[in-house]
Amino acid sequence: MKINEISDLIRTVASAEINPRFRNLREDEVVYKEPDEFVTAADLAVEFALIDGLRKLYPQAVVTGEEDVSKNPMRLVELLDADSGFLMDPIDGTNNFIKGNERFAVMVAALVHGKVIASWIYLPVHDIMAVAEKGAGAFFNGERMRVEPAPINLSDLIGAAHTNRMPEKDRIVVRENLKLIKINKPSFCAGYDYVALTKSETHFSSYHRTLLWDHLPGTFLYSKAGGYVRGLDGKPYTSRSDGNGLLSAPDKDTWQLLRKAIYL
Repeated sequence: MKINEISDLIRTVASAEINPRFRNLREDEVVYKEPDEFVTAADLAVEFALIDGLRKLYPQAVVTGEEDVSKNPMRLVELLDADSGFLMDPIDGTNNFIKGNERFAVMVAALVHGKVIASWIYLPVHDIMAVAEKGAGAFFNGERMRVEPAPINLSDLIGAAHTNRMPEKDRIVVRENLKLIKINKPSFCAGYDYVALTKSETHFSSYHRTLLWDHLPGTFLYSKAGGYVRGLDGKPYTSRSDGNGLLSAPDKDTWQLLRKAIYL
């Protein structure tokens, strides 16, 4: 796996296509996509440049991203059936990016027969490159990362629980239950949250919507750093997962504590 070459490609593309536009977007560079969802000229430029660059590094691979799949849904099926491929979220946290909020990320996952073998999460504003590789572990700017143990008490836990997309009945219950923890501070960017989680700045994250480009890179990173990731049904999260709900915590005991106290 050309880990360093891909890291360099992501940094180069972000420097060229994201940094000049951050807090400098023109009105005509922002397009409404669906309720509460936008796409910017930066998203499109980054995806195009990364697809081009990854295809040059791996000519036989299937390479696609969020914006490509939104127009060509069968591309995702092709990717998951391919001998090798890449899936990207060109700018995760686009709404934050539009608002001038630094909590956004570029994410890429490498897959073989639908299974993740490496992932990258890059935070352009902070120049943090989080990389994970099967058999090697998780690294931030070259430094190995391991998830730290969580506090024992529920009241000491810091979370990044996203509830906005939950059905109203469930959302009301979960938000009430979240009062049991110390604080809930989702960044509304999965990539940013997975980095904070792996750095043990937060102790758990949860999501209702589990789109592959949003979560394959981060769940792989977190698990390779020692974290425990499961769907709310208790099943492992993979590229073949369906349904809603995803919970990540430092270990199985903390995961089960949270699942029972907040999500049952």
